[in-house]
Amino acid sequence: MFLPSTSPHASPVVGTPTTWLRRAPLRWAVVAAVALTPTTSRAQAEPTNAGADEVGPASAEGLSRLVEALQSGGSFRVRATAAVALGRMGDARALFVLADALRGDESYAVRAAAAAALGRLGNIGALPGLFLALHDTDAYVRGEATEALARFRSPEHLFAFREALTADDPVQRLAAVNAYGEAMREPTSSPGLAHRVLDALGDDDDIVSAAAAQAVSTLPHDRAIPLLVSGLETGGSGVRAGCARLLEKRADARAVPPLVAIVVDTDQPEDVRLAARGALRQHGEYLDIQRVAAEAAGPAGPERLQAMRLLAVLGDARAIGFIEKGLIDTDPVVRTAAARAAVDVGDARAKSALVAASSKETEPRQKRQLELLLKSMR
Repeated sequence: MFLPSTSPHASPVVGTPTTWLRRAPLRWAVVAAVALTPTTSRAQAEPTNAGADEVGPASAEGLSRLVEALQSGGSFRVRATAAVALGRMGDARALFVLADALRGDESYAVRAAAAAALGRLGNIGALPGLFLALHDTDAYVRGEATEALARFRSPEHLFAFREALTADDPVQRLAAVNAYGEAMREPTSSPGLAHRVLDALGDDDDIVSAAAAQAVSTLPHDRAIPLLVSGLETGGSGVRAGCARLLEKRADARAVPPLVAIVVDTDQPEDVRLAARGALRQHGEYLDIQRVAAEAAGPAGPERLQAMRLLAVLGDARAIGFIEKGLIDTDPVVRTAAARAAVDVGDARAKSALVAASSKETEPRQKRQLELLLKSMR
């Protein structure tokens, strides 16, 4: 692929497709914009970069020249170069003119340069414009806006991102989760940052929830486990499911009690139970299976039913014997628990036992429940 000369005075390259600019980094886009502009259009002077070589406040005169070039330059190369220079100056007074260029300039190269410059300024006043630019019609501008937002990481910046965590726009929520996730990785970060990312595990946008999961997965084990356990215990259904899926890859004894509580709770949403079931099977080393089996064979009571259900979830071979016995128990509560455990086992023997129990059930309401559970196995 042809790469344009780095010289700002390079001659135009005949036949170079303008669409190439969309794939090139911003520095190449600006240089190529200069190179591809016919020399007859150079009557208007390019903005000077004087005072822009070092980051810092611009002189009033230098700032004024660059602002005028960005607002009134007849060539997009003039406007783009001015935007880059304003970003290098680092003067907050350039915020509004750069935001205007990002929002309304007709050239994608100028909008991209303005987005990058706003990121370099690092002023929280740039956030609304950068959020809007995440929906720019040009993918290159959207990419520069995303990179610019990645520069906002200070506590002051995170406070500005807080509202974006609950914005209607999932692209804004994604940017906020990425910002909080990056800050959360710092060893001295506040626990509140991590909980905000944890809440995003339940986001209804798959990309946002995946970003939150990725951020949490990078935490050290001793920081991640208490966070995930708290999510299992107090989070919404989406958060509980997300935490369980992450715990499938992080076995720890502290996660066992809340995982057990979820898998034996008939009121839990099925997706949450399935996720907890998958996680619990990775925590077998922390479970006293012999004790669970003894409780499943013990006297009637909630502990017996929970133990039977837990054996089924773990795929223990002894579960089916307790299930077959429970399906013919005189207590309908026991029969229902055994039927649910049969669904958890899910093999041919468990299904056959549930079919037999359903055919022999005489109570209409109980029979209907067994039929629904049987249907869920097909």
